[in-house]
Amino acid sequence: MKKVLIAASVLLLSISAYAEVKIGALLALTGPISNIGKPSQEILEGVIADANKANFMGEPITLVTYDTQGMPDKTMMYAKKLINKDKVDVIVGPTSTGEAMSVIGSIMEAQTPTMGFVGGTPPVEPVRQYMFKSPQKTSTAVEKTFGYLKKKGWTRIGVVVDATGFGQDGLDQINKYASGFTITGVEKFNMTDTDMTTQMKKILNTKPQAVVVWTVGKAGAVAAKSLRSLDKNIPLIQSHGIADFAYTNLAGTAAEGSIMPALKIVVAKQLPATDPQKKAIDLFNKRYGKLINETSVHAIYAYDGVNLMLNALKRAKNEKISVIQALETTKNFAGATGVYNITKTDHCGLDMSSLVMVRIKNGQFVLEDM
Repeated sequence: MKKVLIAASVLLLSISAYAEVKIGALLALTGPISNIGKPSQEILEGVIADANKANFMGEPITLVTYDTQGMPDKTMMYAKKLINKDKVDVIVGPTSTGEAMSVIGSIMEAQTPTMGFVGGTPPVEPVRQYMFKSPQKTSTAVEKTFGYLKKKGWTRIGVVVDATGFGQDGLDQINKYASGFTITGVEKFNMTDTDMTTQMKKILNTKPQAVVVWTVGKAGAVAAKSLRSLDKNIPLIQSHGIADFAYTNLAGTAAEGSIMPALKIVVAKQLPATDPQKKAIDLFNKRYGKLINETSVHAIYAYDGVNLMLNALKRAKNEKISVIQALETTKNFAGATGVYNITKTDHCGLDMSSLVMVRIKNGQFVLEDM
């Protein structure tokens, strides 16, 4: 924690010292993933305002935010600025896998605990002492997906992935969990592509029983429209990055029938009262539900990420341990994303129980029978 001196009274010319906690945030407030970055900023500001109002840390918490635009080079630049100029205690964010990979060298050298809001596995595998993440790992989502495919008896799978780090991570994990399956073909696309008919034709020609698409954002809607223009019935499995209200809005009728691993928040009303996340999800929805319905479900990662970091900061202070030690001993932390059990060998701490398989019916997410 950093010591800051302020004037306590001009008349007495005395000064008193108080401690301040500084949290740096790397968010894509503009650019292609701003629909996640902007609500994430509002959530971070709300959580920290609530913490300050409740005197959670016993000292003021300050948030310093930079707009990365979703670009790794800018993210790396701002991470260095947060560390060297702003002298933050910890960092939350960034939003994408590529951005997170770009800051690892800086945070490791400065020994700055960082909680990413990224979906990909590479930032935390192999484990890096100062990098953590609040969303599920891609590997967890793929394992959940292939468990579902196996139950359905769909063993011939066509794969279509984007050309980003997230897409490559998805492909790597699909190959890892594909034992007992036949990958009939693999096609790639760029996130800026406005049509993927060519890739979908090639995949359909391999005669798969289902098509798995691994991407995030608008590209998922383009993929769905392109596939459905060629085949109305083949099962379409999307990634956990597509389980968002924006997908149904962008894809329209092409989204119907899409299946994917998803955060429980998209089916909150269908969860049993006994679900260990139910209370956390209801609390989140009460405060921020309208916000994410209008933007992106993925902003939920900022909520859990900053709360995990605040919990670790408080424990570090009270128990006289490092923030890293506090994070690595986080047990049964029930968040809106999942129940976290973080360890030295797992800097995410979420398992498959944090995800559910859903299908889109009449534009709504519906729990799929597992």
